[in-house]
Amino acid sequence: MAASELTLPPLAARLRDLARRTGLPGFWAWWKHELDAIVPAGPRAAFARRRMRPVLVFEGDHATLWRPGMQEGRAAMSVAATIALTGEPAAIAAAGRAALASAGSGVRGGPAVSPRVMVSLAAHEYLRKNIVLPAAVEENFRQALAYDLDRHTPFKPEELYFDAAIVDRNAARGTITVDLATVRRAIVDPALRHAAAWGAEVAAVVPEPPANAAYSRLNLLPADARSSRTAWRRWQFWVPVAVLSVMAIAAVAIPLWQKRDYVIQLSALVDQARARAAVSETLRTELNTRVADYNYALERKYAFPGALQVVDAVSKLLPDDTWLTQFELKSVPKGKETQHEFLVRGETSNAGRLVQLFEESQLFAQSGQRGPTTKIQPGPGEIFDLGAQLKPRALPATLALVVADRSAEPAAATAPAAPTTTAQPPAAQPPAGQPTAVPPTAAQQSAAPSTAMQPPPTAPLSPGIAPATDTGKAPAGGMGRKP
Repeated sequence: MAASELTLPPLAARLRDLARRTGLPGFWAWWKHELDAIVPAGPRAAFARRRMRPVLVFEGDHATLWRPGMQEGRAAMSVAATIALTGEPAAIAAAGRAALASAGSGVRGGPAVSPRVMVSLAAHEYLRKNIVLPAAVEENFRQALAYDLDRHTPFKPEELYFDAAIVDRNAARGTITVDLATVRRAIVDPALRHAAAWGAEVAAVVPEPPANAAYSRLNLLPADARSSRTAWRRWQFWVPVAVLSVMAIAAVAIPLWQKRDYVIQLSALVDQARARAAVSETLRTELNTRVADYNYALERKYAFPGALQVVDAVSKLLPDDTWLTQFELKSVPKGKETQHEFLVRGETSNAGRLVQLFEESQLFAQSGQRGPTTKIQPGPGEIFDLGAQLKPRALPATLALVVADRSAEPAAATAPAAPTTTAQPPAAQPPAGQPTAVPPTAAQQSAAPSTAMQPPPTAPLSPGIAPATDTGKAPAGGMGRKP
C-alpha cells in the first residue's frame, strides 16, 4: 500500500470493522483449522492447489517463474522457467510471454484473460517488523502507521509501499501487535512493468517465499494497481452460491409445504369431526329433554307417598277407640319446594298418645296438635285436631337406557352413550340377550298418554298418583274402628 493512501473505501471499512467486532476472522480461522483435521488429504490438497497462483521472483538480472502443482499428493510450487532480464526489451517481453505460456495449466485464465500472477520479494528487498500500538487506534491503525513510517524505516513515506495486519491483541494492557512490511517503490515498480509487458496481471506483491505466497496476509501492491476482478464478478463464485441458495430454499420450503398440506388434511378431518360432534350434541340434547320430560311425572308421583298409602297407614296407626270426623291431604308451596300436609280431626280416648304414634311412623313428621283438646261430657273421650307433614321418599334406582335398534336411526350411530335417567321406577331386569326397554318417544306419548306414565307391573312399590292438591273429608263415623 502506498504511504499516501491512508483510507479504505467507506463500505469496505465498515464491513471490516463489523467483522472485527463480531470476531468473525478469529472464528473462521479456528473453523478452518478444525475442518482440516477431518477433510481427506486429496480434497484438502486440491483446495490448497486452487488457492495457489504462479509466482514471479525477480533477482538481479533474471526472473524465476514458479508454477503450482501436486507433488506426492500435496500442493507445492516448482520452478517452471527462468527469464533473463538483460537484452532488448522486445526479446525480454517475448521470453516472458513464452515462459508464462509454458506454465500451461498452472496459469489461471485463458486466451482472452490475462494470467494472474503473484510477485514474491526476497528477504533482503523488504523490511518487516512487529509494532505494538494502543488498542484505541485499531480502527485506523494503517493511517497511524502511515504517519510514523519515517520512525520505523530509514526511508521517507513517499518512497515506500507498505501493508500491515493485526497479529495479536492484549485486552489486559489495551494494546495490539501489528505486523508491518515495507518495500521501496524502486523495487516493486520495475517488477510490475515487466509483468505487464509479459501480458500478466499482478494480483499481489508479498513478502513471502514462493511456497508461502498464497497464504500471506500482506499485500504490498498499491491500491490503484490492484485488479478490480473481484470474486463476486465471476461465474465460479455465483454458481456455487446459487446452488447453495436453491438447496437452502428447498430445505426450508419443502418441509413448510408438506406441513401446509398436512394441516389442510387435518382441517378437513377436524371439520368432519366437528360436524359429527354437532349431530351427537343435538341428539344428546334431544335425549336429555325427552328423559327429563319422562321423569318429571315420575318424580312428582314417587316423591311422596300416595293418598291410598296414607289412608292405609293411618287406619293401621289409629287405636280402636278412635273415630275420624275429618281427613285432609293438601300441598302447600314453600318457596321452590312443595310440602304435603296431613290434617285429621276426630274423637279418641287419649289425644296425646296420637302424636307419639304419628311421630313413630315412617310416613309422617312434625306431628302436633293444631288446637286445644276438648273433653266429651259425659264419658272419657276427647276431641282432637292433629296435623303432620308427609316425609319425602327416596327416589327409585335409575335405569340406563340403550338403543334397541341402531339400524332404525342411522344418525344415532355417531351419538355418545345415552345418559343415565333419574327418578325412574324400579323394574325387573329383562332376560339375557334382550334389550332394555327405552322410554316412549314424543309421538308415542301423545298417542298413548295413559300408558306412558304407568309404572311397570313388577315394580317393588306401586303407589297411587299423589295429586298436587288433594282435599277430602270423611263423613263422621265413616273411618276407624268402633270400640
